[in-house]
Amino acid sequence: MKNGSEKYIEAIKFLGELYDFLNRRFFADELEKPVNTVCPDGKNKAFGWFVCGEIWHEDGDEKGATEINVSAQFLNRPFADIAETMLHEMVHQYAYSNQMQDCSRGGCYHNKLYAKLAREHGLEVEKTDKTGWSETRLTVISREIVDEFATEHKFIYRLPERKGSRVRSSSTRKYECPICHMSVRATKQVRIVCADCDTLMVEEEL
Repeated sequence: MKNGSEKYIEAIKFLGELYDFLNRRFFADELEKPVNTVCPDGKNKAFGWFVCGEIWHEDGDEKGATEINVSAQFLNRPFADIAETMLHEMVHQYAYSNQMQDCSRGGCYHNKLYAKLAREHGLEVEKTDKTGWSETRLTVISREIVDEFATEHKFIYRLPERKGSRVRSSSTRKYECPICHMSVRATKQVRIVCADCDTLMVEEEL
């Protein structure tokens, strides 16, 4: 039985390997690898985030490293969702590395440039009123590419997505609030906020 520290180290190793794979397949290895971290989002809203700025420094190292975090409380989502989160944040890193302003309003509003970059790097994008072009999901082709990684890597927090088929057995998805456990169903992948708890609902396996 692994203890918490061992599980954390394994999760970081897995996310680092996932980053390398996505960097190779979607960015032609253009991005400089950041520090991958796992910590909870205090507001229980974000699946992950990219930190603008080289905040990680070693002694005597003038140039630091950026950071991509995956929120701890959402690590038990289906693997494809973890990969989508990582790819979403890597698009932010790409914009930052190329001196492009892809967000405004304190870094929360994803503008049209972000939407353009996301589409160029394997994501479908939808607009919301509060956060702009922030709703992303893997394209069909991107999902197939990501599946190549999933077949060769085991993630300790991963939930089974499909059994015996590469296609969902049902187009219906169930979303549940992690706090009050209120649930809803949708016919496509969406991001839904529980109005009572002000928290993103999490997709559950059917």
